[in-house]
Amino acid sequence: MTTSNGLVYASQPLRGGIYAPIPTPLHSDETLDLPTLAQHALRLARANVGLVVGGSTGEASQLTREERYEIVATVRKALVAEGVECPVIAGTGGGSLRETVELCRDAKRAGADGVLVISPGYFSGAIAKDTKALKEFFWETADKSPLPVMIYNFPAASAGIDLDSDLLEDIAAHPNICGAKLTCGGIGKGARLASSKKVAGRTPFHVFPGFADILFPGMMAGMTGAIAGTANLLPRLTVQLYESIVAYQQAPTVQALAEVQKLSDVVSRADWALAKTGISGTKWVLGRWYTDVGAPRRPLQPLAKDKQAMLDVDLAQAIELERGLERAAGLSVVAKP
Repeated sequence: MTTSNGLVYASQPLRGGIYAPIPTPLHSDETLDLPTLAQHALRLARANVGLVVGGSTGEASQLTREERYEIVATVRKALVAEGVECPVIAGTGGGSLRETVELCRDAKRAGADGVLVISPGYFSGAIAKDTKALKEFFWETADKSPLPVMIYNFPAASAGIDLDSDLLEDIAAHPNICGAKLTCGGIGKGARLASSKKVAGRTPFHVFPGFADILFPGMMAGMTGAIAGTANLLPRLTVQLYESIVAYQQAPTVQALAEVQKLSDVVSRADWALAKTGISGTKWVLGRWYTDVGAPRRPLQPLAKDKQAMLDVDLAQAIELERGLERAAGLSVVAKP
């Protein structure tokens, strides 16, 4: 049992599906905006989207240990208070093994269901090719973490460290490793991990791409969903795509395939537009169409005007479809010009 802000919560096994790596809302003085964080988390959870708190999109590397605990605890408290069941994965990657383990323990206290651990990139020059050091890092983290561990392979955020298939399978053989997020975009790598004999029979074990634009080929190769930033803006549309893929897998017809392809095209184009603008873009679009979550913490900069104009155009079709799904769910949609 986990006590979080006076609440008692028992961590649950992670499920497949769509997860959103949520941004960390900040006030103009760069302090945490916790009410807005709770509001955004509830909007996504009510759309059946799982939550990743304190990941790359959440600017974890720019937050203190206390802030990282606080954002996870705030999200879990909001979910429990509203009676909303939703899996929460906490980003707990740190610069050292010791710090990472401490963050995993904090995540348990805060009410997370699992943790997402990235390779420590500061000394990548010394460990990028050292498979012993990397395996030891993940295995000892998994030994000491009170929550199941997901491997997070994101070379762009770990100074180029890219875990290959052999190393991923070796790391995943640890019984407290429950899956991986592959923001390296490797569908073949994900397929090999999902079908690895070293994880055979382990339930749950999830392999997620880090982009929604490869959700369809990823799931056809054995992945079980995605952790995708696009779900922050388009939660219902991204879930609809996921559900249409599941429907196609269960009854593969020409009509079902056409529906997947139609939705995948829209989500893929939105995913690419947001990928080009990063954290600044994600924060800007949420303020543009939903709730102001502030600017990133410096040295990251607010989104430039030309990129704002680009997103207005490139996201128009996807936003229209998301609004339609909100109306279909009985939500009151306040249109922003």
